[in-house]
Amino acid sequence: MAKRQADLPGVEGPGVSPVTIPEVEDLADKYVEARDKRMRLGEKEVEAKTALTTALHAHESEIGKDAEGAIRYVYHGGEKDRRVIVLKPSEEKLKVQDVEAFEEVNVT
Repeated sequence: MAKRQADLPGVEGPGVSPVTIPEVEDLADKYVEARDKRMRLGEKEVEAKTALTTALHAHESEIGKDAEGAIRYVYHGGEKDRRVIVLKPSEEKLKVQDVEAFEEVNVT
């Protein structure tokens, strides 16, 4: 293995030696930390979605289905907000929305 030659003192800059910018490196570290946290949360979201989908299927006979075959469940999420959960058949597509937003989109 070849020995690495030491950089000449006082010779710095693009194409000669690596540029070191502490601000960029610090911001890159913060970005990597935020990205990794988001990725971990994504895994937890998938687990929570799977658990909710399983529970909806387990209680399907109590909840019932709409004319399109979707399971719809309305509940109070948070202090005042009412939310609707919609699990569409065949796609297993799950949505949880505020009731007001759901009604605006689904007005016939």
